[in-house]
Amino acid sequence: MIKKIIQLYWYEKTDKTQEHRTFRKSYARFTKHGFRGMHERLNKDYTKIEKDYIVHSQLSKKYSTFVTRLFFLFIFLSAFTYTMFIESELYESQTTLMVRDLSSTPSASTLGLSLLGVGSSSQLQDSMVVKEYLLSLDMFKTLDKKFALIKHYKSDDLDFISRLSSDATLEDALEFYKKRMLVEYDETSALLHISYLHTDPKKAQEILKFTIKAVDDMLNKFNRKKAKKQLAFVELEYKKSKNAMDMAAKALEAYQDKHLLLNPQSNATSSSEIIAGLQSALTQKKIEYKTKSNYLNKNNYELLALKSEIKEIEASIKNAKEALTGKSKNRLNKILFAYNKLKMQFEFSTEVYKNALIQLETTKLEVLKNSKTLSIVTKPNLPDGYTYPKKLKMFITLLIGILLLYGIFSMLVQIIKDHKE
Repeated sequence: MIKKIIQLYWYEKTDKTQEHRTFRKSYARFTKHGFRGMHERLNKDYTKIEKDYIVHSQLSKKYSTFVTRLFFLFIFLSAFTYTMFIESELYESQTTLMVRDLSSTPSASTLGLSLLGVGSSSQLQDSMVVKEYLLSLDMFKTLDKKFALIKHYKSDDLDFISRLSSDATLEDALEFYKKRMLVEYDETSALLHISYLHTDPKKAQEILKFTIKAVDDMLNKFNRKKAKKQLAFVELEYKKSKNAMDMAAKALEAYQDKHLLLNPQSNATSSSEIIAGLQSALTQKKIEYKTKSNYLNKNNYELLALKSEIKEIEASIKNAKEALTGKSKNRLNKILFAYNKLKMQFEFSTEVYKNALIQLETTKLEVLKNSKTLSIVTKPNLPDGYTYPKKLKMFITLLIGILLLYGIFSMLVQIIKDHKE
């Protein structure tokens, strides 16, 4: 019926001699004869147009174009009205952080990367851990418990299109949260840019401040947990090294008690010095014996005494050498080698024990201190104006998009009509 009224109106406009009375006549008929009477009389007037095939075809084509434009105009006005007057305005609080590791000193390679403007692999790993934690279900549950995010996402604070449905699942709420919590890592500067969107600017700032504290606690909790596991391993190795050192000390002590020696090395040195002294005395006695044998009789008392002394000295040297390096089970060189082996084992065990003790104390400090920290480059700001939606940009985008769609649609319709003809 609307189509007929509009086409009759256009038909009247083509006749310059007649007054445009279609809308007034239809209204008068409706008040006098009702809807049914108006419809019957309207059909009688419309038969004039249907009899003229050319006029009817032209008016139908014009009406199709009119309806198409009206349809696209309706879409544009609906989207424009929603964007400009209905869509919730979101305020964005922003902060910039840097994850720093206080427990490690930068190596040469890391220093080189820093000079080139590239963050270290440790910073990258820690920053990625922070990013994943910020967007995790655990973080969302923590924030929801503190700020009732799910209730807010379903409330009238958000417009009817963007808000969560009343029967939304936890997974739906998490996805909604990820669209509000924006996290970006800059690999060049090793900075984390974090922002949160909320309909209340103060609430956005509060959520971001709470998030920073929660992430800082998480980092150090994770590091302490790691350090505790390492501490358990170091304590076990410390006990092993202490037991090994005690056993080596007992073995060395038992060997000293068995051979009644404090240090076989000093005994070996003394034996060597005695042998050297005996050899020197032997040489002197042989020289003296040879000298006197030139002018004394072989049976002379002095020569016989010297010869007896030489034999005794040679026997003493032989006995001393056998005691030092002979075939006896208790020879001094065997005792010395065994002693040195036990001593080296004890010194090695002592060194291992020292290193284990140092590592143990270092790891205990790691458990207590905060080795990872968040350096706040820029504090969470209090936004003084909404960030989304960007109304001017949306208006221009909508206008261009609708015009493009209308142009494409009109072109397709014209192609189809030409193909039919």
